[in-house]
Amino acid sequence: MTRTKLIGLVAAAIVVIGAVVVAVVWTQGDSAEAREAGSCEGASFVLESEREDNATEVSFEVQASEPGQAWDVRIAQGDQVLVEGTRTTDEDAEIDVDAYLAEGAAGDVTATASFEGQTCTATIPAS
Repeated sequence: MTRTKLIGLVAAAIVVIGAVVVAVVWTQGDSAEAREAGSCEGASFVLESEREDNATEVSFEVQASEPGQAWDVRIAQGDQVLVEGTRTTDEDAEIDVDAYLAEGAAGDVTATASFEGQTCTATIPAS
């Protein structure tokens, strides 16, 4: 084996090892999660948040009794409303609403979904 080929192989090995180390560090970055699940008058819900690398995604899912129902949905962090409006259940009778928290967010996140006098409410800490 020539010296040039040996140097090329060593360089390729270093690149591969470096890529593996970067991938492992990236997937083990700063993350935190919070979750609340429950049910309310025939519907079920899950409110979750997940922080990865200084960004926090909040997901609110409602499993209703039938498709086509128009639910009033609100996600708020303290006094700040993140999402508000009407969402219609899909063919699986589900609603999935996402919101994003500002970096360094603290306090509680509350999600509410209402349909014909039926209200589902969940609260989790901002991650």
